[in-house]
Parts: sequence; C-alpha cells; structure tokens
Amino acid sequence: MAQPHARSGAAVPGRLRRRARGALVVAVAALALAGCARGPEPGVPPIPMSSTTPSAAATPPPPGPDGGARFAPCHGGLECASVAVPLDYANPTGPTMPIAIARRPATNPAARVGVLLLNPGGPGGSGIETVQAGVLPPEITDRFDVIGFDPRGVGDSTGLQCPLGPDTPYFGDPDPGDPADEAATNDAVDRYDAACGQRYRDLLPHLGTRNVARDMDRIREALGEDRINYLGFSYGTSIGQTYAQLFPDRLRAIVLDGVVDVSKPGLDSAQAESFENSLRQFDAACRADARCPVRADPIGTLDRVRARVTAAPLPVAGTTPLSAGLLEIGVVYPLYSKQSWPQLASALAAADRGDGTPMRALATAYFRGSNSDTYNAVTCLDNAWPTDDAQVLAAARATELRAPHFSGNVLVSGLTCADWPAPQQPLTPLEGYTGPPMLILGTTNDPATPYQNSVALAGRLPGSVLLSYRGDGHTVYTNGVPCVDDAVNRYLLDTTLPPPSTTC
Repeated sequence: MAQPHARSGAAVPGRLRRRARGALVVAVAALALAGCARGPEPGVPPIPMSSTTPSAAATPPPPGPDGGARFAPCHGGLECASVAVPLDYANPTGPTMPIAIARRPATNPAARVGVLLLNPGGPGGSGIETVQAGVLPPEITDRFDVIGFDPRGVGDSTGLQCPLGPDTPYFGDPDPGDPADEAATNDAVDRYDAACGQRYRDLLPHLGTRNVARDMDRIREALGEDRINYLGFSYGTSIGQTYAQLFPDRLRAIVLDGVVDVSKPGLDSAQAESFENSLRQFDAACRADARCPVRADPIGTLDRVRARVTAAPLPVAGTTPLSAGLLEIGVVYPLYSKQSWPQLASALAAADRGDGTPMRALATAYFRGSNSDTYNAVTCLDNAWPTDDAQVLAAARATELRAPHFSGNVLVSGLTCADWPAPQQPLTPLEGYTGPPMLILGTTNDPATPYQNSVALAGRLPGSVLLSYRGDGHTVYTNGVPCVDDAVNRYLLDTTLPPPSTTC
C-alpha cells in the first residue's frame, strides 16, 4: 500500500504503499502495493510489494578484491553478485554491508546498448525478484544487461524483520477522532517502533534513499560502466530522482513511472485522497457490472461492514479477527490493480454475510507480500514528519473528512514516524538538473502516486517529457498498453522521446 501507509516516498498519510505494480512481485509490487501483466500472478491480488524474507537462491559470491562484481549462476538463468558498500557514507572506511544484485545478460550481445538498472517500488521492493520474474519486453532484454538489486534493508541486502509485525497497529481500530482508539493505536505503534529500534539500532539510521542512490553508483562502478540506464516504478522514482540529483552525468537514459513527490511532508493527504478516488472508480465499475456481488451499493456495503467490525471484529479461523484496521488494509490491497477489483467485491460480499475470511486473507497477503518494516524505515527517514503526536492526530482527523476510508493508515503512518528510532533525513526536490532528458509516466487514476506528481516533476525539468496514461491502476509500463510500452522502449533504445504532452 503505498500509503496504505501512504508513505512510499512522497509523503502521504496512511499505510498505502507506493510500489511497482502488481505482478511485479512480485511486483509488486504490487507495491503494490506490488495487476498484472508483469509477471506470474500470485494467488492473491497482484500488488506492488516484495517479500519480507531473503530469496531462497544461493548467497551471492563476495565482491572481487578490486571491488568489481563477481557473478555466479543463480535464480535459473540469472547471474548474481554482491557489492560491498559503506554502511555509513560519512565514514567510508568503516563497516560495510553487502548489496545483492542479479543480472540478466542481453540476449543479443552484439547489439548491446548497456546496462539497465531497475527498482519496482516500495520502499521494500526487490529488484532481484523483478528481474527474475522477466517482466520486461524482449526489445529491452535483447539489448540491455538488466540489473536488479535489493536495496539496503531488503531481501539479500540485510533485509529487515522487526520483532513485532508491522500489522500490529491494525489489529484494533486506528480511528482518527476517537480518543480511545487513537490511544490504543499509539500504544501499539510505540511497541512496534521500540522493538524494531532495539534489534536494528545501528542499521536504521543508514537506510534512507540517498544511501540507496549512492549504493546504485557503487553498483555502476562494480560493473565497470561509465553510465547507466535506469527504470524506476513508484518508490523507485524517489531513487531515480535522488540518483539524478547526486550523479546526473552518470545517466544515459532514465524512465520514472508513477512519480513520488519527494518535496511533500510525511503528513500529506494526497495519496489517501487518491485511494478514495480509486474506491469511487471501483464503485462505479461494480454498479455497471451485472456480475458484481455488491452491485447495489459497493461503498455502502463497505460502510456497513466497517460498522460491523468496529462493533465486534469478525472471527477468522486460524488467525486474528477481521478488525476495522485490517479491513482498511484489505480494501487498499486490491485497489492497486483494476484486475483485482473482482476480488475486492467478493471479499466485501462475504464480509457483509458475516464471513471475514476473504477480506482477512487480503490483509494477510498485503503484509506477507510487503516488506513493511523496510517501508517504515525508509519513509520515516526520507520525509519530514511531525514528532508531536498531537500534530499527527490533527492531520489524521483532517484527512478523515476528505478520505474517510483510508484515514486510519494516515494515523498509523504518522504515529510510526513520529517516534521512529532514527533521525529524519528528508529528501529534497530535484532542481537544476543537468543530466539527460527524462521520460516521466503518469496514470490519471493512479491510487498510490497521484498523477499530479508526474505533472509537477515534468514541469520542473525542461527538456524532459510527460507521457500520460488515461486509466486506472498503479504505474503502467509493461502492463500491455502498446502506446506506452512502445514509447518507453524507443526512448531506452535510442533516447528518442515522444512528443511533449503525449497521452495514451
């Protein structure tokens, strides 16, 4: 959920994640988040998120003595390596940590253009999983060595696993405006933050996106490349903007799909409002579909279920009950991808009958498929968050008026970052950019990264081009829209941008 905690990179209240879509996790990623034309469909809606546990493949070989990447076969046809980077770039000769990478070599090496690094989103998405899923078209894989990496704190790059699960604050009712619910949520968040800080005290301060961008440049060096190409989805656009800010002359081409606005503070309601808009889109589509089991009143059904679980959570065999907080997460999860809307409708219908199992499964899938610990660690560093609980409560209550179905996520996100056990390191917007023109993609009804983010970034970068997609869902490249895919492929291959203000 890109904010379902809305924090994926651009601050948005809530826990909605900003990730690469669905089938990316595989992708998605859903986040979103990890939808899906990007990879194999998981058994639950494809949302942009990545696994919370390291991959099952063999541990990548250590770096060579000269710092170069030593590759070994892995993941059924890929090549894996590890790049040693400073834990703290302010202390470059101090402790190091490994960054795991995977390479899919160009299938037409005689026509090779270069390397293409990618990130599927998150924070928390695994680039290695994305490359393994084979989501890119043959036009690209023929001519690029595709490089996926697990950012620090993800998967094989010292993946986080905090002692208390990030779903802990959702076992109750994170209801802005109800003092008892707010206090219970705050207590659950404090226990989660304290446990995570105790386990990862030395690591948490160094997981911000500036360090991820610096790691990416160490990967470039280890590959022996003067310049790289970059493709970032969702939170991956935060990495791309930061890399472009730090190393503009080391880019050949850069595509950003589903832009995170790094200039916004942590408590900003834009993402929660985008999810509210997507809920209305779902409502309209369901009403027009005779097969939709809640066709008569989709949002009304959700409100009825919400009232029911607020009064008494629905028991679910083998796990915790369906609470109001978990209901919110279960609704967020399938909104990332229009292909998953039927699952949302079915889960709502079941819950309305008193069966919370399908909706609880959606919430479980969200947390199981997302690296929520890393998501929290990165977004609490990357954005400016209030450290006063009263400010968080006021912002969540205000969001309740504009996005009533997703304000609980705003409350949890704000409280989590208010007391996060590492100091904030807010990102700054990309200004005075001197690198190659960017191709920036924006989807008009993107629930996780509002379309206006892409418009605003393109407006700040003369010479770059905004490619708009009129549609639903989180991110668009590789999701079967020829107008978009052809434009991106052409740009990556020969740096030819589409005409300004192109709309697909």
